[in-house]
Amino acid sequence: MERMVIGAGRRREWRGMTRATPLLALLACVLHGASAVAGAHGSSLSPRIRDAVDLGRAAPAEGRHVVVGLALRDRPGLDAFLAEVTNPLSPRYRDFLTPEEVAAAFAPSPEAEHTVVAHLEVSGLVVTERFPNRMLVGAVGPSAAVERAFGVELHDVMLDGAHHFAAKSEPVLPASVAAHVAGVLGLDDLAPVHSHVRARPAAMPRAAVGRNCCHLGPADVTGFYDVPAGADGSGETLVVAGVYRWRPRDLAAFDLQWGLPDLPPGSGQVCTGNASEPGCRFNHKRSLEAALDVEYAHAMAPGARVVSYMAASRSLADLAVAYDHIVTDDPGTVVVTSWGACEADVAAAIQQVDDGIFASGSAMGQAWFAASGDNGSLDCRGDHSGHRELVSVDHPANSPHVVGVGGTTPACAGAFVPGDAACAGYGGETAWQDSGGGVSQLFGRPAFQAGCGLPEGTERLVPDVALEANPEPGNYMVTNGHWFIVGGTSAAVAMWGGLFADVIERTGGAAPGPPGPRLYALCGTEAFHDVTMGSNGAYQAGPGYDAVTGLGSPDVAALAASY
Repeated sequence: MERMVIGAGRRREWRGMTRATPLLALLACVLHGASAVAGAHGSSLSPRIRDAVDLGRAAPAEGRHVVVGLALRDRPGLDAFLAEVTNPLSPRYRDFLTPEEVAAAFAPSPEAEHTVVAHLEVSGLVVTERFPNRMLVGAVGPSAAVERAFGVELHDVMLDGAHHFAAKSEPVLPASVAAHVAGVLGLDDLAPVHSHVRARPAAMPRAAVGRNCCHLGPADVTGFYDVPAGADGSGETLVVAGVYRWRPRDLAAFDLQWGLPDLPPGSGQVCTGNASEPGCRFNHKRSLEAALDVEYAHAMAPGARVVSYMAASRSLADLAVAYDHIVTDDPGTVVVTSWGACEADVAAAIQQVDDGIFASGSAMGQAWFAASGDNGSLDCRGDHSGHRELVSVDHPANSPHVVGVGGTTPACAGAFVPGDAACAGYGGETAWQDSGGGVSQLFGRPAFQAGCGLPEGTERLVPDVALEANPEPGNYMVTNGHWFIVGGTSAAVAMWGGLFADVIERTGGAAPGPPGPRLYALCGTEAFHDVTMGSNGAYQAGPGYDAVTGLGSPDVAALAASY
């Protein structure tokens, strides 16, 4: 059931290298000029640097991992292609490209990648990560080499009572290099991603139908959302982009409890860093998220393969590496991620680099889904202890090439009471007060976000859809041998991915591509339960689209019939 692929090689194994920049390289920089990277793609520094207390220059020998995001060669062409392949009236509708074709048409050129690699190496860094689509170049080395490569000073800082590091200024590169760079990831560690899950310990369910009152098991969810009999995602592959390893014995216990089959052959776990990295190991606390993802993705689509891609850590640089592995490996067409960070805390260039990766995956036919957050309209509230309350949305759910999944509170049509605790079908939903949602301050509104009661404006709105997420009643899951009741948009996005795999199976199994245009075209139809009551703080649910539950939750049978 479990497999390991080591994708990144020698992460951080620079072995104390402190090679000096040659005089000729310095002379070249002077002759050809230098350029700050911040520009069309925005800053590479976390906005949280403003809140940090400077503790002085970081030790020059401290090991660092940086990732350079390269600019797409033809972003307008990629956007035009995506508009064509998602338009049912176009002769190219759903005529997606192979990874090689995407790289050949839109990715950075080999010459651009070579220029970046040469600059990193001459600065004293060891290049450890290169990709077939040439969108990222990863490197490791001491702080002194990072400072030389990017013209910055790295400082130790204190933020929210914890020690961190951060560059004090924007990276500066020779003009010939800067022309190819969209952003630099790894110049600070001020905004790691976090999961969107609420959990509390629980007794083991008493029976396969969930007779403990009153929480949801897999059969309750599939009945609630009208999954057609026999729809199980067979032939599809669900990809989970996350951090940390789950234990097969926990999934086996979950499957036994609910009468689910084993994962199909080809399922497993893929480490996108070094096997010794924390993100590729089981963590007694944080692996709860990984277990939740695989258990409920599998529960909603028990016939689909599930492949979990583990980032080496919770850093934004390592998550970008994992995202690009999923695009270049192309292991499946439905991708979900439960991890994210507040848009207002993440460098704009980093989010733009991620968005380019998601757009490339979309051109191949991949459908990406992300949790919208569990702090209502105040998304930054959950990122850091003592952090200011700031109205914001979550990344990567804010990307126009990702379907953001919000949360609801479900009401069963009947039963769900002591003595008869199984949920007897759909009885309605209200917006969960902690469902992340709102208006992006970074991304423009995609063309498909139109009509459907959307407010006027030019900004990307989040979320796009929703699913039950309130930890009251919550869902059963097991990790490290212990049962929990969980909720949160992490649970919602894992289930949405599984349910969407059922839809794709029912519609012939072809690569779906970005779902946004088709989902919005179905607004107001029987494919969605329109959630009209509730609020997440700054935004109110209402008829049609709203920035709490999006288009609403799916009626899977109706969605499959019309998708």
